[in-house]
Amino acid sequence: MIAPMNKFVLVILKKDRYKAPLQLRKLGIAHVERFQTSDESCASLEAELKKASLAKAILVSSKDKKIKPLAAGDSEPGNSGRRIETILQRQSELQGIKDRLAGLRKEVERIASWGDFDPELFRELSAQGIALHPAEAITGASSATDKDLEYIRLLAPKKKNRRVFLGDAPLPDGWEELRLPEQRLSVVLNTIKDLEKESERLQSELSARVGEIPLVDAEIRRLEAALAIERLRSGMPAQEELCYFSGFVPVSESDRLKSEASARSWGLLLDEPSAEEVPPTKVENPPAIRIIQPVFDFLGTVPGYREYDISPSFLIFFSLFFAMIFGDGGYGFLMFAGALLAAFAARRKARKVPDFVRLLFVLSSMTMLWGLVTGSWFALPVKILPGFLKMGIIPAFSAENPESGTNIKIFCFIIGALQLSLAHLKNIKRDFPNPKFIAQVGSLALVIGMFNAVLNLVVDATRFPLTGAALGLIGGGFLAVLAFGAWNGKFFSSLLEGLKGIIPTFLGTVSVFADIVSYIRLWAVSLAGVAISQTVNGMVFNLVGGPTGRILAFVVGLVAALGLILAGHGLNFLMTVLSVLVHGVRLNMLEFSSHLGMEWSGYAYDPLRENPEDTDTQE
Repeated sequence: MIAPMNKFVLVILKKDRYKAPLQLRKLGIAHVERFQTSDESCASLEAELKKASLAKAILVSSKDKKIKPLAAGDSEPGNSGRRIETILQRQSELQGIKDRLAGLRKEVERIASWGDFDPELFRELSAQGIALHPAEAITGASSATDKDLEYIRLLAPKKKNRRVFLGDAPLPDGWEELRLPEQRLSVVLNTIKDLEKESERLQSELSARVGEIPLVDAEIRRLEAALAIERLRSGMPAQEELCYFSGFVPVSESDRLKSEASARSWGLLLDEPSAEEVPPTKVENPPAIRIIQPVFDFLGTVPGYREYDISPSFLIFFSLFFAMIFGDGGYGFLMFAGALLAAFAARRKARKVPDFVRLLFVLSSMTMLWGLVTGSWFALPVKILPGFLKMGIIPAFSAENPESGTNIKIFCFIIGALQLSLAHLKNIKRDFPNPKFIAQVGSLALVIGMFNAVLNLVVDATRFPLTGAALGLIGGGFLAVLAFGAWNGKFFSSLLEGLKGIIPTFLGTVSVFADIVSYIRLWAVSLAGVAISQTVNGMVFNLVGGPTGRILAFVVGLVAALGLILAGHGLNFLMTVLSVLVHGVRLNMLEFSSHLGMEWSGYAYDPLRENPEDTDTQE
């Protein structure tokens, strides 16, 4: 659920503006108004934060499995500022070397075909009055030279002529003089070797510092906390001897804020947020539901304060979508084993099992359950599966049933109709008794009627005829949305507004059909994965499934088959993970959320809170 918020305005004495934010931070409950200031102290902290973030990005990009990271703090004793400056300095040196190498390699490419000559000789001869001008021309273009000119012919690459002209007379047309290099070719090549060694040394040093990422992270958190406090101090409005600022606090924590304000002699005003104000969103769920939060964090989505928290329904439907897209109990078993290892590793370190690992237990269990229902385990034929894996197969969904594809498609459409109906039922509950809830009833009727239309047009028109009841639901639903979709308290003016938007309403009606059909992707993506797995299995059988022949040939075939299994099923597994992110998330975040009317326009509740790394303890 989304925690209800109170708006607060806190009034303090001007002399308390430095210590009050620190005292408020100890509570860890107040989401304060963010100020943008040009104060020098803020600018300094922003610059430090930018450097720290850049240092972290450098270390993350420098990870190298071949180089063992040093223990945190081993490479640069002292404060975090010195550590960050060292990282940035090494990166600057490395970038300078890379830029110089790029220039030298370009120079080598330009002069390599002229050979390893010393350009200093040309300069010495020029100082003595002997001018030499190496030049080249394309063969057949304009390579003729004046008979009065003196020159030395040089070996040249194919389709080119080269000369060294004597004297300062202008070069003939078509000839281009070589710009002499600063150093001879061999010196440049040696310089490149030296710079490459130095580049490798600097890169190895940065790679070895990867172990310092947690220390840099701690410094980033400290700077962010210090910057938030400094912005509050320098940005809060003042009037005579008073300062004030506002923010939001959860209703459940309001009493704590009242007690603190009373103890500190602060002026406090608490009230419900107005309709124009947009409080931050704090999602509170029990542990069983909270495990889905890592998915929202990965997507970077936050519901608006006045929108729905769809965590429970998202967890249920996403788990089902995940299982159907993977479509194979064998893959679910591998994920379950991986989750067990991760959980044991966390417990051995005396840590809580992360929510993501708990979520993986749920997703892998659902995948195994779907594999049990369909008889799909690594796409092996059902007839060779052990008996305990055959016991849970539902014949209508069995991989051996020729009609299983059609049955699963119907199941997909049922899921779609249920999920979209759930969205409109929630909206009906929200809007009732306001008459605009009738528009949501109409939308629900559209979903039910379009479900029949989908079965008729996509599955089988004979088996699922388009009934008069379905047509009535579609027509009635359209009229209800048209009349009450823009409800403003007056029927005729609302109807007039609805008629103005009749085209968008019609297109929205058609989109309901498309949204239900969209759930067929659960079957289609799973089918593609099964086809890949079956192809891999068939190739493996061709390698080891026939007559063994010679022992050596069989062993070679067995090794090749194992490699093919790992590569083929591994690639299919990764592609399926991507499919879950694309399709499984889409059905929840697009189809379902759009029927709920969600825009995901919220921002996360982020209160001032104590930071153990913060050294600013002034009170």
